[in-house]
Amino acid sequence: MLPTCKQATEQLSENIDHNIRGFKLFKLKLHLMMCRLCRRYDKQINLSAQTINLVEPSIKPSDSLKAKVLHDYRGIHQDSQNKHK
Repeated sequence: MLPTCKQATEQLSENIDHNIRGFKLFKLKLHLMMCRLCRRYDKQINLSAQTINLVEPSIKPSDSLKAKVLHDYRGIHQDSQNKHK
């Protein structure tokens, strides 16, 4: 079974720090092919990660900052999904 949008966003976030592999990655890619909102989320979170790394590569964001950013993105993603239902 393919991941839900919530599971996909969690996996996309996880993939930034720890590359997902195997069948889990395959199912995530299939989900992204069908879900434009999750594709948008993927682009946004990757852009955020790249931006954070450009600011000062030697300074890594705290776990609390990562959690806040992830929480904010999930809220935006959920709001967007609710508008399209």
